Amino acid sequence: MDYNSNIEFKPKIGMEFDSLDESWKFWVEYGGKTGFGVRKHYFNKNKNTGFITSYKYVCCKEGVRKNDKRESSTLNPRLETRTNCKVRMGVTFVDNKYKVNEFIEEHNHSLHIQETVHMLSSQRKITEVQAYEIDLAEDVGLKQKSNFQLMSKHAGGIDGLGYTRLDAKNYIRSKRQRSMVYGEVGCLMRYFQQQLSKNPSFYHANQMDVEEQITNVFWADARMLIDYEYFGDVVSLDTTYCTNRAYRPLAIFSGFNHHRGAVIFGAALLYDETASSFKWLFETFLEAHKQKKPLTIFTDQDQAMAKALQEVMPEVFHGLCTWHLMQNGIKHLGNLMKDGSHFLTDFKRCMYGIDDETRFEEAWSVLLVQYNIQENTWLQFTYNIKEKWAACYLNKAFTLGMRSTQLSESVNSDVKSCMKPDLDIMQFFKHFEQVLEEKRYNELRCEFETRQKLPRLKLESSPMLRQLSEIYTLTIFHLFQVEFVLFAAAYIKYKNETQPLFEYVVGRIDKEGEWRVTFNPSTKMISCSCRKFEMTGLLCCHAVKVYDVQDVKKLPEHYILNRWTRKARSGVVHDCMGNEVEEDPKRESTERYRKLCMMLVRLATEASVHQSTFSLVHNSVCDLTKQVMEMRLTEVSQDNNSGVRTSSIGPSMIQAKGFKKRNGVKKSRRLKSWVELQAKRRKTNLRVEDIGTHDELPVSCSAPPVPHACLQTTGGQFNFTELLMAQFDHPHHSLEAMDFNGDISNNALE
Repeated sequence: MDYNSNIEFKPKIGMEFDSLDESWKFWVEYGGKTGFGVRKHYFNKNKNTGFITSYKYVCCKEGVRKNDKRESSTLNPRLETRTNCKVRMGVTFVDNKYKVNEFIEEHNHSLHIQETVHMLSSQRKITEVQAYEIDLAEDVGLKQKSNFQLMSKHAGGIDGLGYTRLDAKNYIRSKRQRSMVYGEVGCLMRYFQQQLSKNPSFYHANQMDVEEQITNVFWADARMLIDYEYFGDVVSLDTTYCTNRAYRPLAIFSGFNHHRGAVIFGAALLYDETASSFKWLFETFLEAHKQKKPLTIFTDQDQAMAKALQEVMPEVFHGLCTWHLMQNGIKHLGNLMKDGSHFLTDFKRCMYGIDDETRFEEAWSVLLVQYNIQENTWLQFTYNIKEKWAACYLNKAFTLGMRSTQLSESVNSDVKSCMKPDLDIMQFFKHFEQVLEEKRYNELRCEFETRQKLPRLKLESSPMLRQLSEIYTLTIFHLFQVEFVLFAAAYIKYKNETQPLFEYVVGRIDKEGEWRVTFNPSTKMISCSCRKFEMTGLLCCHAVKVYDVQDVKKLPEHYILNRWTRKARSGVVHDCMGNEVEEDPKRESTERYRKLCMMLVRLATEASVHQSTFSLVHNSVCDLTKQVMEMRLTEVSQDNNSGVRTSSIGPSMIQAKGFKKRNGVKKSRRLKSWVELQAKRRKTNLRVEDIGTHDELPVSCSAPPVPHACLQTTGGQFNFTELLMAQFDHPHHSLEAMDFNGDISNNALE
């Protein structure tokens, strides 16, 4: 054999080591430099003390494989690796040292070249720093292959990384298994306790059935509580997305912030979509937010949800998602939309384009007669709830221009993009936090643009535009400026200024119709029949026209909603316990951490250039680490002596036995190959039944509040979604055309 005879660390008889770990590290390093893998063979112990007196280290090819007992049908058996190699090193304990008493150098196999040594099992190890980097990549949703390539670049190549892709995959799998050692419920409660320790304002609740199985879970962090206090006037609720193979619906409460971006008010994992589950959800949502009810809430066309909402919040206006309504219309009336039919256009006109109730009734009657659908049951049911979707009725509610649950579905779409069917509860919360962080960062970006960029005034000499450009956020100012510009096309058709309340009839040159505006000259109060301000919080062009006629050059303060201003987040928020809510109680600690990270990264970059600077920084960091750990241990002991204890899971949290499983949900089963199925046929000599189609988990629920019901879904992916979402051309719904930062991705219909 051709060996490198100049190995610097070649074992010698009589060589001494202070410990077994030192001797093992030497053997591993020797194997790496020589080109063979190593492993531990056996050791001897003192029977009285249990002290290890000797150890034997061998080549990884030592010994031979036992007789292969596998079936002959195996097409690709594992290849032999053992050659009965005799290379070994033995150490024995003598005079408080471990001395080499045996060393055999000659191999009976070829050695590895240095370019492939890193693939040997004994040379592969994921260090603590590398494990931390793998965890970070997993948390942000980076694919394992991409993360491995990135870390290989940092290490100067794959051979310098110290582990393989398979090692990284096994590490992640082992970590997930360890994290789920307490089961789903234990991990869920542990996660909630961690959130509570970070911020005492974190709110969570769960519902259990009589069998002590968790059915529904709700949570809201401190930021959600703050957001709802400022922007909880209009809420969107969507449950069309299921998180994993358990088909547990994910319910998300969302709304608009002062930049018209998405904000989350709370989330829940539901067992089913029954009235009892939704009732518990609404009651828990109100409890988390101090019984503060929204003015308007939008949902899909779910009768169970509508029933629960009527019981819990009867005074709240309930609007239906127009997109879901259109999808249901296509499902029930698709036969009327063939061969160039204009039924969908006419139906959308009734929904969006008529703001007068009398004209709506006339148009609806014409629609029924024209298409001969007077007896259609779905249309009759839809007509009975017209107050929840028709524009002429929605203008009586405060909606902020919202007409659908697309806002919630935008969040659901982002959640779905980073989900997998076999996702466990801890992975779900990590990905959900990532979506939250992204949404909240979008608001920071809008805040930056509002402070950084100056809005372009269409009429620079206008005092009103100058006033509002400094008060409104950038997005809201642009929306108001659209209405302000339209007032140039408005004109006064009729006016009556003899009464205390002046009356005007305003028309538009570019559009048919007329709108009645009343104005109080003493208080500057104004009201328009289009009710744009009452719906969106922004004045319409008709009111601006009257203000211009009356020489009101600045917008009165009572027509500037605080929720649309730059100072919308001012004020103190308290949680349901009466404590002040802080978004980040450890903000100072976080800032210190960021500063140290920047300093140390810069220092590492400079010090790694030369060996002398590296040694200086390395020794200094080691000394600093010892000092810091000593100070931390002192602080911990002082906290223990003063009675400070970390939070633990209370008795009420450990009563749950598990998550209640959905009836009809199938087990996850690995698909078997043709060879495996053939082997099973030979063993049993029986016909293999249809595999994986009859294993269902039986679910029993003997009492309310959660009777089990399977989620009803339809596979309706329609190709003309854009046609459905295209709004009818109507000036009073200009806010509806805004982008909701997401795509419709869930078409589950009731």
